[in-house]
Amino acid sequence: MPLLALLPLLIASTGDTATVKPPAPPIIKFVTDMGYVSTAGNSSVQTLNVGDRITVKSGPVTISQNFAVVHGRSKGIVVTSLWRAGVRGDFAFQPTFGVYASVSYERNVFAGLNSRIGNTVGLTAQLVKSAKDKFSVEGGISLTSQRGIAGKTRDLDFLGGRAASAYSHQLSNRAMVSQVVELLPNFRQSADLRINTESLMTAPLTKQVSVRLSYVIRYDGLPEPGFLSTDRLFTSGIQVSL
Repeated sequence: MPLLALLPLLIASTGDTATVKPPAPPIIKFVTDMGYVSTAGNSSVQTLNVGDRITVKSGPVTISQNFAVVHGRSKGIVVTSLWRAGVRGDFAFQPTFGVYASVSYERNVFAGLNSRIGNTVGLTAQLVKSAKDKFSVEGGISLTSQRGIAGKTRDLDFLGGRAASAYSHQLSNRAMVSQVVELLPNFRQSADLRINTESLMTAPLTKQVSVRLSYVIRYDGLPEPGFLSTDRLFTSGIQVSL
């Protein structure tokens, strides 16, 4: 008799378990872009820019990887060589607020930089998120290890900060313009302030393929001896999204 009395509870418990949904599978996105320019005759120039971004999102956690290189030759001599790569992890406490940690690598010998490795942790906030517009801000602290090509005279290890904003506007289902601004102060030397900006536009050709135009400004308040403080970089090419 006691077993018969417990039977309805067992059936109800089984029904509740059956209605529990399995966790959603991770969302994986892959974007790559490439551009190439080659001239011959009165001038001989070859320029290649390649980049990729892989993003994996599972619940509140997002892991992303990025890589970009711009390489140029003129009359067989390398005149541009810029390498950038990074890995970042984000954890969202709620849809509009979270934390992040990232590791980045940069090499630009034509700006006097043999390598720069940055480790950053900070907070993120999504201030605007609508059907067409998105605006977010980030802030954090960083530990940077920097090596110049001139030797140990400009080798630096310092604690710094990071403040950034990102705005994007959807022109159509796939056409978009965006603007990113990043401030990177050096807490040891106030003059060593770096500012990076990127203006980006993508326009669709097909469902997966778009034209990509990018204009980047990179300012270094304390450049390597003998080098300029500002670099400007315009790239154009094809972007493929999967």
